[in-house]
Amino acid sequence: MLADKQLRLIPWANLRAGGGDAGRVGTDLRMLLFAEGAADDGAYERLENEVEAQGDLFQCAPAVASVIIAAVAEGSIPAANLATALDVLGRVVAGHADRSEVAAGNGDLRGQCHAEAMKGYWSLLRVAAERDPFSAWQVAQAVLAVLDEEHSKKILE
Repeated sequence: MLADKQLRLIPWANLRAGGGDAGRVGTDLRMLLFAEGAADDGAYERLENEVEAQGDLFQCAPAVASVIIAAVAEGSIPAANLATALDVLGRVVAGHADRSEVAAGNGDLRGQCHAEAMKGYWSLLRVAAERDPFSAWQVAQAVLAVLDEEHSKKILE
């Protein structure tokens, strides 16, 4: 799986997260994206606080977006986990750099996350057009609305 390779290439422990370094983020992301069924073992909740906390993004957010987009593009996320994974992506593309990141010179995290998510624009459109039983299509539409509301609505009509 290419997304898993992408995940393994990222030096998570060298990136900042909400709780310090992002060493645990890679493990939680792997669990969220590749665990069978909804067996994410609390990974979603931990990611929510480490990558994005109440709309504040941390340095690891663009890397998280890149891995989620790679997994969406290759279709490797189990159907039961897709909506949750896309929710994490949605939080990332809607967030803004935490004050600590701005102070560290990393104030454009939102732009970086958008750039990573746009690499999978057509894959997100595919998910949004397919009416899956887990409602991932609705979450994909919400992510697309943040990225490119005008064009995505026209395409999905």
